[in-house]
Amino acid sequence: MDLIGPIIEIFKCVCPPLCKYVQYHRKLDDKMNDLKRELQGLNKKKQDIEAKLSRAKLEQGKKPSNEVNHWLGNVERIDNEVKSIEKEVNKRKYFARARLGKDVEEKIQEVEKCHHDGRSFTAENLVSDDPPTSGRMLPTTETLAGKKTEEIMQEIWEDLMSDKVLKIGVWGMGGIGKTTIMSHINNRLQEKPNKFDDVIWVTVSQPLDLIKLQTEIAPVLKERLLATESKEGRAAMILGMLKAKGRFVLILDDMWEAFRLEEVGIPEPSEENGCKLVITTRSVGVCRSMGCKEVRVQTLSKEEALNLFLDKVGNNILQIPTLNKEIINSVVEECAGLPLAIVTVAGCMRGVDEIHEWRNALNELRGRVRSLNGVDTEVFGRLEFSYHRLKHEKVQQCFLYCALYPEDFAISKDELIDYWVAEGFIEEVKDVQAKYDRGHTILNRLVNCCLLESAKDGSCVKMHDLIRDMALRITSESPLFMVKAGLRLQEFPGEQEWKANLERVSLMRNNIEEIPSNMSPHCEILSTLLLQRNENLQRIPECFFVHMHGLKVLNLSRTNIEVLPSSVSDLTNLRSLLLEMCGRLKRVPSLAKLLALQYLDLEATWIEEVPEGMEMLENLSHLYLSSPPLKKFPTGILPRLRNLYKLKLSFGNEALRETVEETASLSDRLDTFEGIFSTLNDFNIYVKSTDGRGSKNYCLLLSAYWMGGFLITDLEVHKSIFLIDCKICEREETIVLPKDVQFLQMFEVSDVASLNDVLPREQGLVNIGKFSHDLKVLRFDSCKNLKDLFSLWLLPALQNLEVLEVEDCYSIEEIVTVEDEETEKELATNTIINIVTLPRLKKFYLWGLREFKSFCSNNGVLVCNSLQEIEVHRCPKLKRLSLSLPLLDNGQPSPPPTLEVIKIEKELWESLEWDQPNAKDVLNPYCKFVAL
Repeated sequence: MDLIGPIIEIFKCVCPPLCKYVQYHRKLDDKMNDLKRELQGLNKKKQDIEAKLSRAKLEQGKKPSNEVNHWLGNVERIDNEVKSIEKEVNKRKYFARARLGKDVEEKIQEVEKCHHDGRSFTAENLVSDDPPTSGRMLPTTETLAGKKTEEIMQEIWEDLMSDKVLKIGVWGMGGIGKTTIMSHINNRLQEKPNKFDDVIWVTVSQPLDLIKLQTEIAPVLKERLLATESKEGRAAMILGMLKAKGRFVLILDDMWEAFRLEEVGIPEPSEENGCKLVITTRSVGVCRSMGCKEVRVQTLSKEEALNLFLDKVGNNILQIPTLNKEIINSVVEECAGLPLAIVTVAGCMRGVDEIHEWRNALNELRGRVRSLNGVDTEVFGRLEFSYHRLKHEKVQQCFLYCALYPEDFAISKDELIDYWVAEGFIEEVKDVQAKYDRGHTILNRLVNCCLLESAKDGSCVKMHDLIRDMALRITSESPLFMVKAGLRLQEFPGEQEWKANLERVSLMRNNIEEIPSNMSPHCEILSTLLLQRNENLQRIPECFFVHMHGLKVLNLSRTNIEVLPSSVSDLTNLRSLLLEMCGRLKRVPSLAKLLALQYLDLEATWIEEVPEGMEMLENLSHLYLSSPPLKKFPTGILPRLRNLYKLKLSFGNEALRETVEETASLSDRLDTFEGIFSTLNDFNIYVKSTDGRGSKNYCLLLSAYWMGGFLITDLEVHKSIFLIDCKICEREETIVLPKDVQFLQMFEVSDVASLNDVLPREQGLVNIGKFSHDLKVLRFDSCKNLKDLFSLWLLPALQNLEVLEVEDCYSIEEIVTVEDEETEKELATNTIINIVTLPRLKKFYLWGLREFKSFCSNNGVLVCNSLQEIEVHRCPKLKRLSLSLPLLDNGQPSPPPTLEVIKIEKELWESLEWDQPNAKDVLNPYCKFVAL
């Protein structure tokens, strides 16, 4: 009996491993098949990610993020290890089966984890990009308003430069100029050498969400965080990123609540690490909770306020005889020394010279301020004055519409105008271009009135957070909006929140997963519903739209829906139906009743056939339609869409010739056409059918694989061709290019050895007269058989070339070649000098060219006196840059007058040979050396 216990214990220890051993041995073949299936799924994910990376590189010049590169490396390693295991399995060694079975099972788990990690990549963390603010100048006023403000800025600067103050809290009421002061500080830190290695600016949107704050900090640091990582794990990653920055200043703008720095991953500033923290806030309590030195920003004095007002309204107003200084002073006094209020009021009074209008404005301003209580509400009263001074109801509606976007969001001007048109705010003009012109005029007025600010080089606008708060305050009553944009909501608002008088709803950019199955809000006057970028939203109840007959704008882009409810078919007032990037959307119900529809976006969906009733949509001005399963577009529909202004269409493998020709026949009536072609034949049919009568702007893409989501809007030129992973010089047919192409890019085109291969020919002879003389941008990327770019005799057609880029073309030896044997002999004996002149070339970029030796063959020289930027990387065989510099009166070379920078590896720069003496010394100051 005494032996039974120990035997049982031995059995417990030995039996599981033994069973596992037998299982590994018996099920090796089945497990190996499982591993292959899992690996196949992983490699499909890898292909999807690589396709997205290629598209991001082509469209936006973006590179894979560090996390993605690491993941791709893991997939490649796993692939190799599985091949090794498979070889061992195929040897059929009996006694090795158990060990191999264990290896296979562990590898399956590794593949599953890697696949899970791959699914976590989003559009935001897939690629890395330059951060919007870190290390960059911020837009701001040239000078600060008032002596007090300058003194505050100097105090903050001195605190930053000293070792005594580690955390600074800049506080004061909304609109008083805290962000403006810190923008000046940020720019001063960029301009002047100082003790900090980096300046990091992050706007903290409300309500405080630490995970969202972490997500916003990472891209500023040129890093990405995995969406699957916990808050603690993300904090550890951010801590590492920030420590790698060395001595930094972190500016957290517009804080509303205090938090513990370690929760986010921000290291506590100390004398040892040399880091500083600056926050801006409306609350002194936040400063105290964060342990900051308090720096209060106060209102302007009467004199400072008047000077700022006159600066914005125009000093010439004092010269108007009908106006007296007393009325101007009274208006300024009502602004209570608040810079934002002064600027906005001055903006709406600019150009007003009637004393009666000034008196009326003063009475309105006083009335709005007196009717409100509390500091913030009094500020709103002053800002509302500027809103009411817009006078025109449609312009006011245009302004309020901007509040539907998240706080501190850069709003695309064209997108905003499209919404305004669909809402009917711009109806006084009929022509589409005239509507855009009217829309931009309204935007300019709102910017000039300081109700909006220009952003992103003028392509976008933003709302100051206080002005947005004012707009939301107005829309909390009439017109009634529900705005919960960018708040990371997971739950859909309850039915009680869907009031009968709701006019516009924005739930964009959240994490909503479902809409309750029985929800059917009674919102008959609801005109806009924005649900885009709820990427987990899979289903919309059939009854949801039944009581929304007034709906004009419906945006469901970038959601995960598979089917659009059939109740959408009865939304007869709908003017804009946006379903872009709904990658699982397979079916759209009949559109036959939607006769008012102007915008239909089915870009990058998964629909299998053109929606029923499309031929009835004669008011369509914008149609975007591309889907991999959609093999053909029926004939007869496009000619009925007489009002088309912008058209994007993909032509599948089964595209009908008649459809391609119908599209070409429309082109001269279109402002913009984007065509994605799967076959060379269809591409050529389109180009030949347009016969030089193409649309004003076009982007034609020929690709062997589907390229949904390819947009023209980011291009700097208007007429573009992209050739991607395709054959363009087949025996039966060579590509035909439009005569007016301005932008030409080839990516992974393997059957081209030179641009000469695609030149138009007649009876076997090249006709250079039919090749575009408008070419501005020429790019070759990963074209493995490219030997040179073009021949010397093609130069007359390239005199407008501004950008020349060649990347990862491993066979290319030179840019310009000489095909004429007699000329080549003369060049070789130095009897003539080969001068290649590209008078408008601003940038040339050479990267990863293993065999590249010189720009021009023999003793050729490159003359391009408009050069701004030269980039040369990883060109190990390059010996001579061939650049001919302009000469001064004394015969010495000088840099091109427009030259800004030369980016090159130092070792390569030192090894280059030059034709002109002193050329290297002259160009040295422009060099920015980069690592290999």
